[in-house]
Amino acid sequence: MPKEQNHTYEKLYYTLWELAGRYSGFCQFRAVGNSHDDRLIPMLEVGNGAQMIFCVAGIDGTQNLLPRLLIQMAEEYCRAYECGWQLEEFYEVKKLLDKIRICFLPLLNPDGYEINQSGFSMIRNPIYRQMLRMQSIPAKDFGYNARGVDICHNFPTVHYIRSRMGEEPASENETKALIRIMQEYGGRGLLTFGQAGREIVYYHSEQGMGGLPRSYRLARHMQKSSSYHLEREPGSQSSGKKFKGMGTPEQYYIQTIKQPAFRIKVPAPGNDGKAGEESQTKIYEEIHLLPLEYIFSLEN
Repeated sequence: MPKEQNHTYEKLYYTLWELAGRYSGFCQFRAVGNSHDDRLIPMLEVGNGAQMIFCVAGIDGTQNLLPRLLIQMAEEYCRAYECGWQLEEFYEVKKLLDKIRICFLPLLNPDGYEINQSGFSMIRNPIYRQMLRMQSIPAKDFGYNARGVDICHNFPTVHYIRSRMGEEPASENETKALIRIMQEYGGRGLLTFGQAGREIVYYHSEQGMGGLPRSYRLARHMQKSSSYHLEREPGSQSSGKKFKGMGTPEQYYIQTIKQPAFRIKVPAPGNDGKAGEESQTKIYEEIHLLPLEYIFSLEN
């Protein structure tokens, strides 16, 4: 049985689908693509704004907390929008989301999520399943997709460097799905969420340094809302060596769409009992206003 029985891929998927049905006046559900093991990649749009921002998680399969927190965030925003509530007595949710809506993609890598939750047996394709069982990474540490590719670094950025044979930029279904929706929607910004400390990483392109002050200003506003540390992520290294940020969705977005991109890094909580639940609640409280703060900062 899955170690998180209440948080299977199917449960998360249908929670988003149900939210769109319940709040149909200002929510829209859409499947933006399929994983390599043929799982649909869900997206929920919240708000009626003509413009939008992306909030993306579940890129690394081991970072299994963030999909649940983004769905919780979407639920909170939906309730506040419908009831006309302010959050923290400051953020007028309906007013903000009627200007700029949020596209939540909480689970970009559903195959990796299912592997981490329940093991390689969750992969239905027998070729992929056998291939994954033959490699040396245990399921609980496996963050890649069903083909064993790291989609966190599979995006066609300017200085992309291939890690292995066959791992061409945008080779994966999950990568292609996010690229398609980015190109279709454009948007005013990208916020991705991962588990690795308490940081807000703001990105810039070395080919367009003019956007850096704006990205820094927006990052500073989010920092004040969360008390996270700021970190600047450059576009590449002049030495030509592979840089840890190459091929990321954030670099792709800022280079292609030419709008700000950020990575929100949260700590990994404990997995045992009440302490784990308290830790998850604290992390949620730290980040749940960041998209609203970003929209507010764009408009002011």
